[in-house]
Amino acid sequence: MSTRFRVDLLHPGGDLRQMGWVAQSWAEWFTSPDAPRRLAMFSLSCAAVLVVILVAVILPPYWRLSSDLNAVPGLRRDLTARQTDVDLLKSNLEALSEEARRQIRWGELLATLSQQVPPVIRLQVVDALRAAPPRVAGQPQPAPAARAESTLRIEAVTPLRPGSPPLLEVAQFMAGLMRDPTVSKRFQLGSWEMKPGPDAGAGGGGQLLNIIIVLAERPQ
Repeated sequence: MSTRFRVDLLHPGGDLRQMGWVAQSWAEWFTSPDAPRRLAMFSLSCAAVLVVILVAVILPPYWRLSSDLNAVPGLRRDLTARQTDVDLLKSNLEALSEEARRQIRWGELLATLSQQVPPVIRLQVVDALRAAPPRVAGQPQPAPAARAESTLRIEAVTPLRPGSPPLLEVAQFMAGLMRDPTVSKRFQLGSWEMKPGPDAGAGGGGQLLNIIIVLAERPQ
């Protein structure tokens, strides 16, 4: 009895490798007859891994970034609206602050007038006026933004008496006003006038003198 053996000299050990006795090398794994199938499976596996990485790592940040970019115009509109509201609130606060300062100055001024006015002089009108600066002949029209001049007009009456007491009382009243820091730091004497007024009758003190004092705001 004889036994035949087949020896593959071009691929030594191929039969053993096919039976699993000898492991194939990496070169033989890609060059063997099953290499196309293995390469196709390897390519599909790599593609699946890339898809998983794309879905799990790249797409969520991309979607978040796209959502943030799409929200930017709306955020800008909201910011513009909020800025408009802030500017309006700021202007209102500035107007309220200016009005509060004006009320404080006005209260201090009235308190000074009540302290300085002599008993024989009765205040009739205390009026604060704001007018545009006078235009000098030959000069161009002032700009609209030119600051208006503020004046304080005081009207009072005093009984008409012989001699100079009314004139002295008015002079003392004006001197006391201009010495007071509340008035002097803001106003200067512009003009004053005394003229006969109506007859108040015997019960009202007889003939009266009208007193008009105009204080002009000091230039800033």
